[in-house]
Amino acid sequence: MIVARGSTEQPGEGIIGAVATQVQQSVAGSNSEALIYPATLTDYTFSESAGVAAMKSSIQSYLTICPSSKIALLGYSQGAQVVGDVLCGTGEKLFNETAPLSTAFSKNIVAVIQMGDPSHVPGLPQDVGNSTKAGIFPRNNTAACSQYARITQSYCIANDTFCDSGSSIAVHLSYVQVYGTQAAKFIEEKVMASNATSTTATKGDATSSPTPKSNDANGSRSNFLAFTGSMMTVIALPFLI
Repeated sequence: MIVARGSTEQPGEGIIGAVATQVQQSVAGSNSEALIYPATLTDYTFSESAGVAAMKSSIQSYLTICPSSKIALLGYSQGAQVVGDVLCGTGEKLFNETAPLSTAFSKNIVAVIQMGDPSHVPGLPQDVGNSTKAGIFPRNNTAACSQYARITQSYCIANDTFCDSGSSIAVHLSYVQVYGTQAAKFIEEKVMASNATSTTATKGDATSSPTPKSNDANGSRSNFLAFTGSMMTVIALPFLI
């Protein structure tokens, strides 16, 4: 897991790193690392753009070495905006336009978590929470994100200063406490679903000797561990604006 902190947080995984920790405790073979980017409030547009470039580079570098691995992206606030810009391309005013992540790499992404995203737009399939207003930097290219809706959960609560253009910092800081377990389970479910799909595809491609049956619990667990041992990178980008 590649976990990026929020603005003004000390270098490391930041608040949302707790979600990555839950995933590691449940998914054997998963791991995490902190994404290196400025995560500052001063010159925010530069910081966010640097985060986009760093995340793209991390994904591409990792998948060049481990092309069959699966990736989950987690982002908190500024980091959530970074995640959206990486996948969908930058489509917010005041920010330099960037292209979305190439499908050669995005096909390996199995789950996306966004918390307190300043580029949040209400009413999208991936939205979770009771927010009814757009964030302070609303995304203009939401259609470009639609292909990721089924693997994304974007959490935004009413009156959040940044994702709901509200006035509460306390709400903005509450997502891991309120939704952390739900977010971790969502990632775990998407990982297992991807595992099942990969296993089915592998069996369907087999044309030589018969595959031994492994319907017992031990056999299923062995297959799961073999998959998760190489599948999991979580990229988390939190931002406390």
